[in-house]
Amino acid sequence: MGHIYTPFAPNVRQKCLRTFNANVAPYLNPDARSGAPGKWRYVRQFLEAAPRPALMTCRVGVPVQKQTHIAVREHTEQTTEQQSSRAATGRHGGAFSSTCSRRRALQQQQQPQQQQQGPQRQRRRQERIFRPRTTLHGLRERDIIQRYRLNWQAIQQLLTNIEQQLAPTLVTPRTIPTETKLLAVLHLLASGSFQTTGALVGGISQPSFSAFLPKVLDAIIGLTPRHICFPNTVQKQQETKQGFYAISGFPHVLGAIDCTHVRLVPPAASEHLYRNRKHTHSINVQAIVDHQGLISNIVAKYPGSVHDAFIFRHSTINQHFQDGRYGNGLLVADQGYGIQPWLMTPYGNPNTAAERAYNDAHKRTRSIVERTFGILKSRFRCLDITGGSLLYSPEMVCKIILTCAILHNICVQRNIPLLEPDPDMPEDDDEEDAGLQQEGEQPNTAAGVRRRQQLVNNFFT
Repeated sequence: MGHIYTPFAPNVRQKCLRTFNANVAPYLNPDARSGAPGKWRYVRQFLEAAPRPALMTCRVGVPVQKQTHIAVREHTEQTTEQQSSRAATGRHGGAFSSTCSRRRALQQQQQPQQQQQGPQRQRRRQERIFRPRTTLHGLRERDIIQRYRLNWQAIQQLLTNIEQQLAPTLVTPRTIPTETKLLAVLHLLASGSFQTTGALVGGISQPSFSAFLPKVLDAIIGLTPRHICFPNTVQKQQETKQGFYAISGFPHVLGAIDCTHVRLVPPAASEHLYRNRKHTHSINVQAIVDHQGLISNIVAKYPGSVHDAFIFRHSTINQHFQDGRYGNGLLVADQGYGIQPWLMTPYGNPNTAAERAYNDAHKRTRSIVERTFGILKSRFRCLDITGGSLLYSPEMVCKIILTCAILHNICVQRNIPLLEPDPDMPEDDDEEDAGLQQEGEQPNTAAGVRRRQQLVNNFFT
């Protein structure tokens, strides 16, 4: 019994079948040729299913009458001259190697033609260029403050506090250092420019900058309890009250409260909620400031259409005052807020000299929060209208606002000056007319009116 092999190539398989039909099939009985069970049917099925590649030849090995001895044997004794001649003429029956050789020969013939027609269009991978990473080495103190708003000592301390959160899991020669990440983000917040500019200054690519920006912001926000803290102890409360009393003689003040708007691009979802009364899209930010200009409490999560009094009414600090946690401490606010026993607002129409003196002291005391907003936006231009609208989602904008508030407190605590402040810098241009427009949102309480009258009688008469 012979062994049956077929090649992989379909054209060679068909040639083997034709050879088998011409040499073997005529000697089979009619029943086998018509499809009856027999050797013809078996051999044909086996021939079509055989997987091994080889050159096929068929012959009858025994008398035709004994159909069980029909064999199809592989012809493997071809000479080298016959193989070379068939490969040269292109008539090699089914050798897989000859097919590959003809394909390579065809490609070699076509290659000079393509070179004559024009250069081959091959997509080449662009070589990556690694620019020098930005460091503080060689910069003067004034240049560091002007570029990053913090001095060298503050940047090093901040880097130490967040280095663990930003440490890479795998350190390679191409890993971006934590210092470079921090400096790039500080420059973005200070200048209010695009990510491309911050990436060029930092010596990194824009995609890399966009990837680590949220991580750096989250790391700085993790320092909130260290730098933004309302006076909770009796000693700190007494120091704050004395500091405000030294300004204008207004007693028991723990902070000045107000809101400001930070613009952002119209978000895709709930766009109408972020449209404020000036028909621009913004985040309404509430902040409480102490006598030194430190932000002791901040709420940055409400869209621009939300009223100032609504934010305070639903804030945690308001609940703490209601619970009596701060004793006789007070907050000073504009007329957009309803008067409460712990929230003092000015008189709308003062009738007596004592009421006018109260209003004057109240105005000078509350002006610290407006100046703080002006300094904050002048120091970090990304929050100011001159820097344009922030091209981020509302969630990312809230993170940027909170980060800038933390950095502002660091500057105040370390007495870092604001270089070249704007001489026409307003105290709070967004909220200058907020009082009259928003008056009546939160009604005055009788207890608040009595508390204000007591202050007038005891300190301004």
